[in-house]
Amino acid sequence: MAPLRIGVMFENVQLSDITCIDLIGNLSTDYVKVLAEVGYAEYLSQAMDMEFLYISSSLEPAFMTPSLYAKPTVTYDDCPRDLDILVIGGPPPTHRPEASLKFLKEAAEKTQVVLTTCVGSTWLASAGVLDGKRATTNREFLPFARQMHPNVEWLDQRWVVDGKFWTAGGAGAGTDMVATYALQTWDENFVRKLSLDLLDTDPVLRGQFYK
Repeated sequence: MAPLRIGVMFENVQLSDITCIDLIGNLSTDYVKVLAEVGYAEYLSQAMDMEFLYISSSLEPAFMTPSLYAKPTVTYDDCPRDLDILVIGGPPPTHRPEASLKFLKEAAEKTQVVLTTCVGSTWLASAGVLDGKRATTNREFLPFARQMHPNVEWLDQRWVVDGKFWTAGGAGAGTDMVATYALQTWDENFVRKLSLDLLDTDPVLRGQFYK
């Protein structure tokens, strides 16, 4: 089978917004091969080949908080649109490169699943992709989101699923959302052993809704 292609938009985002990709990366063939040496060999048959594409305006090191620069692997212009998964972290509302909006609009049509964390959903909304859909964002930014993107039905939830669009609140909610997506997509025992147990997280304890 062809590798899963996972795009990560990480230009000008908070590092914590995209650390949730480890929950998926822990299920990769490369990672499970390493763990096989310490007792996880039985899971090799379930591991998947994966290719992570780190997307930015250019191939120059991209800024992320806190004062971190990381090297992208592909630009908005050159990134494939038909990804298996697209992960969108949250940049400031002033960061909306035209090439990124074009990419988001085109990729949203062909990509299988789109996962946003924090204000990453407002980046997606800026491309018009969420018009007429239910979504959420960082709880503190809901008034801003409703004002700037009134055609989106913004909900006060930890995460919201509308078709292939999964949108989460802050980084912690995003981690729980991605964990839930993984549990619903792949074998539950495999996901729990290789991702949730190793990363010490459990989305069931916190749930989709605010208490």
